[in-house]
Amino acid sequence: MRSSLVTGELLLVRALGFDLEIELPFAYCLNVLRGLGSIRYFISDEVKKHSKKHHHSLQKEIWKRTENDMKPEMSMIARLAWIYVWDSLCSPKIALSHSIPSIGLGCLYLALRTSKVEMSMSMSEYVDLWGASENISVQAVRDVVTDLLDFYEHFPMQG
Repeated sequence: MRSSLVTGELLLVRALGFDLEIELPFAYCLNVLRGLGSIRYFISDEVKKHSKKHHHSLQKEIWKRTENDMKPEMSMIARLAWIYVWDSLCSPKIALSHSIPSIGLGCLYLALRTSKVEMSMSMSEYVDLWGASENISVQAVRDVVTDLLDFYEHFPMQG
């Protein structure tokens, strides 16, 4: 009974055109961090074998290994970016209305700004440098950051 219900639900979801395999902003965020020149991490063949079965745990493992290879100040930025990405996925407004690369870039930008790292470039230069390959506009990144800050304003952290 239960398996037929699940099968029926999957058929309905597919018939309605829902895509159940989604890309998450973590990988894009991690690639930009790599590009910042702070880390070197290459996926081993063993990790590649398990990547299709355990995508979520693979991302977590890559992030953890990456963090261990980073300088302390970059590790803090990576942790903040990770938190912002998770929080952005908790907001339907952000997760459904922005592209994956713009969410990743916006969360990393917010992490850089909130960690008080001295940035040698403006937001426009940052987006032009890291978002050009995905055709990300400065306004898209600004919208992600603004929506995330609005999200925090409506759901303040309990201390």
